[in-house]
Amino acid sequence: MSERRLPNKVPLRVRFRSPAEQAQWERENLPLSTSLSPSTLSHAPDLTHATEIQKRTQQTRELIRLGQLLRADLSLNEVLQQIAATIVRCTGFRMLAVNLIDEDRAHISKVAFAGLSEEDERILRSTHDSVDKISHLMRPEFLISQSYFISHEYASAFTGTAVMSKSSYDDKPGNWHPEDLFIVPLFSPREQKMLGFLSLDDPEDGKLPTEESIQVTELFANQAAIAIDNARLFQEREAERIALEESIAQLRSDLEPIQRGDLSKRLHLTHQKLQPIGEALNVMLGEISGILKDVQLVTQAVEEHSRNVQRSSEFLVRDTSQQERQVNQISKVISDLAEMMHQISEQAAHMSRTAVDAVEVTNNAQETIARAVEGMGKVREATMQSARTMKSLGERGQAIGETAMEVSDLGTRLHHLALNAAIEATRAGEYGKGFATIAQEIRTLAVSSSEIARNIITYIRTIQNETNAASHSVEQNTQQVVMQSELVTQTGVALEVIGEVTDQLSKLIEDVCSTAGNQTQGSQLVVSSVEEILYMTADITQHMREMRQSMIHMVDLANSLRQRILVFRIADH
Repeated sequence: MSERRLPNKVPLRVRFRSPAEQAQWERENLPLSTSLSPSTLSHAPDLTHATEIQKRTQQTRELIRLGQLLRADLSLNEVLQQIAATIVRCTGFRMLAVNLIDEDRAHISKVAFAGLSEEDERILRSTHDSVDKISHLMRPEFLISQSYFISHEYASAFTGTAVMSKSSYDDKPGNWHPEDLFIVPLFSPREQKMLGFLSLDDPEDGKLPTEESIQVTELFANQAAIAIDNARLFQEREAERIALEESIAQLRSDLEPIQRGDLSKRLHLTHQKLQPIGEALNVMLGEISGILKDVQLVTQAVEEHSRNVQRSSEFLVRDTSQQERQVNQISKVISDLAEMMHQISEQAAHMSRTAVDAVEVTNNAQETIARAVEGMGKVREATMQSARTMKSLGERGQAIGETAMEVSDLGTRLHHLALNAAIEATRAGEYGKGFATIAQEIRTLAVSSSEIARNIITYIRTIQNETNAASHSVEQNTQQVVMQSELVTQTGVALEVIGEVTDQLSKLIEDVCSTAGNQTQGSQLVVSSVEEILYMTADITQHMREMRQSMIHMVDLANSLRQRILVFRIADH
């Protein structure tokens, strides 16, 4: 280092005066100075033609190699170090520092070096100058091409801005002074802003840089700016890729419980590009949770309703089976009733024939009485015959009375049967309307049969009483036949009465026969209706059993669906 260099100066370290000192110096010195002119730059010694070709060749190779760095996957520090070494090899400067602007902190950071010791690099890295102070150096009067050269005559005005080497110098015009400052800005073609600048010092030939060498340096600086820009872009893309992979890993982690059926979880994505996807998935999960919650409620309601229907169908099947048994019993009872009515009809026919016989006997008796006037001798025998006939008539009247009692009892049973049938028809509801009509007809027939039976009993009792009286009279006449022949006439009158009663009894018996025939036909119709009801009840029972099986299957399906849905955990909201 030259003896002119201040002891506290460090190579490539930028130092500034205070604003008051800077303003005072400018007023005293800047008007008297001139900027670096092309004539001054022309003092650098010419190189030989061969050396110049070799230098250009080397510069071209380094430019190509530097261009390849733009496509290499290197870190920013590696790119910057390659840039610093390449520029030092190709521009003729032994010392170089790459300064980048830290926009977050608004200061300059030294990030790469060439030609400096480790101690000097450590000192420069620890120094951070303001961006505004560096911008103050970039004045139009110091501009050459796109770079800035501040001669030592002016650099002393900016304390610490001079870039000085440790080598000696020749204080001649055109020679490099240790306090001369040469900076080349680094502009980003992508962002159209300054990324930083290059600080160069200690030229190999000791001369001031020519405009041509400055342009070559700027060419390397432009490539360096592109390389820095690309390296930063690569770092940004790499950081974005890492952030995206971390966010995708977080997404995969958040999706694992959802994959296991926990729909109450939500995605929390920090990456800006994945946030819309996360929000859309969260909305979809919310919609699916709502749908599954509704499905759970519907499934639960269907299951409860199915169980209720199943219980109702079981009760209905049981009631239908019971109804089928009752209809079978009713069918049997009605069949027995039809058989009994058939028997009553036959007995009534027999009674009719007996009544005809009684009429004939009465006529014979009347003829006998007529002949009794002519011959009393035959009266005793005729009277005895009449007594026997009256006794037989009394016995037959007794039988008819018993039959009438059975008919009355049958009417009572028909009434009870009709009442039970009406009750069962009421239970059957819509299906029992026809049966209710038949039950009403049976009830009417029972009432009519009972009334006729009561009349028959009354008549039979009257006939029995009169027959008993006639029998008593015949006995008396038999005993007093000789003494009281006039009683024959009375017996004739009694026989006439008996004839009339017998005629009435015959008519009653004919009515009973007709009624019994009608009852028989009605019973057959009732039997047919009951059989149809029995068939319908059997079909209903079969359908109810099938419906019960269907409801059991539906309950099983509802249980299966509920078990499948229970796999999912749904948020309570």
